[in-house]
Amino acid sequence: ATIVTNQREIAADDFFVGMYTTALEEGELITAVRFPIPRKASYQKFRQGASRFALVGVFVAQTASGVRVAVTGAASSVFRQSALEAALNQSFTAASAAAVKVDASDLGSDIHASPVYRAQLISVLTQRAVKQMLG
Repeated sequence: ATIVTNQREIAADDFFVGMYTTALEEGELITAVRFPIPRKASYQKFRQGASRFALVGVFVAQTASGVRVAVTGAASSVFRQSALEAALNQSFTAASAAAVKVDASDLGSDIHASPVYRAQLISVLTQRAVKQMLG
């Protein structure tokens, strides 16, 4: 995606900086958000029981420029999972996603889940998204 502000355009990869932090400057306002329209897409989430928010969420999209995998809830901000994208661009199957070992070193940890558990959820939710997209 591209975030359009009253001053510039920001690639989504550069927009999210950290927890509750974006690349917006003082006085800068978002005026539009442009998304490429995916051919197919699926969002899968594992809800945290008490809040019902996503402990981890995974969005998989097949676009004209390839497969994109975005992850929420697993780190301080949303991020793309490049290893899963590479694997799914080679072979769009749940088995291909399952073969990727998701690195837990940059993932968050709290009373609800360890980084290793969040990494496993990313893998499982990606596999579910792919299966749903394949019908």
